[in-house]
Amino acid sequence: MAKVKYGAMVTDARGSIDGVVYSKSQYGAYGGGKVSPQQPRTVNQLAARQILSGLAKLWGSTLNDSQRAAWKVWSAAHTITDVFGNSQTLSAIAAYCRVNAVIAHAGGTRIDDPPATFASTPLDTLSVSMAESGQTCLMAFTASPAATNDVLYIFATPRLQPGRSFYKNELRYIGSSSPAVTTPYDAAPQVFPRFPAASVAGDKYAFVVATADQTTGAVAVGLSQVVTVT
Repeated sequence: MAKVKYGAMVTDARGSIDGVVYSKSQYGAYGGGKVSPQQPRTVNQLAARQILSGLAKLWGSTLNDSQRAAWKVWSAAHTITDVFGNSQTLSAIAAYCRVNAVIAHAGGTRIDDPPATFASTPLDTLSVSMAESGQTCLMAFTASPAATNDVLYIFATPRLQPGRSFYKNELRYIGSSSPAVTTPYDAAPQVFPRFPAASVAGDKYAFVVATADQTTGAVAVGLSQVVTVT
């Protein structure tokens, strides 16, 4: 399904309609043929889907009416930004699942009541270096250590093709650190099992690293970097 923004005519679109995919690049809006990739159903994909399906079941079986109503109020006060940059309000169940999925990935404990506060302390600086020798992926950051309940919430791409500069659609969540981690953090345990080819010098990978509060599910705006393996 595509999201369409209307003016006097259609001014922008995202997604697909009848086999045509709509998106936007530095050269403007465009449409192209839709290619449906195979669903490999990797261990990580299945784990993510299991988290979401489990939360959806808990919404109906564990939460009471007061809690569900509280999530509806909370969602209205904590809108998200869509692909057009517009503010959108999630449904109550979507807000519950979104918050708790982050908490689960960050190693926290599920919450059935909306968080009273919802903020994570963002990173000030980020510098990622990868080395073939020793298989290291060091993330130097400030401020260090991270806040008491904050983990590094790490996204990365597979190896980027030469000359490629747009990589947002390739980013995948690959793991998180322990809370209150200090710099530098070696993300090799998260990176190399997912992208083993990263051991080759000269390859390039893109990272987005944010902080996430494992008690509330709040995620700060992340910092990005394209890294060349040395």
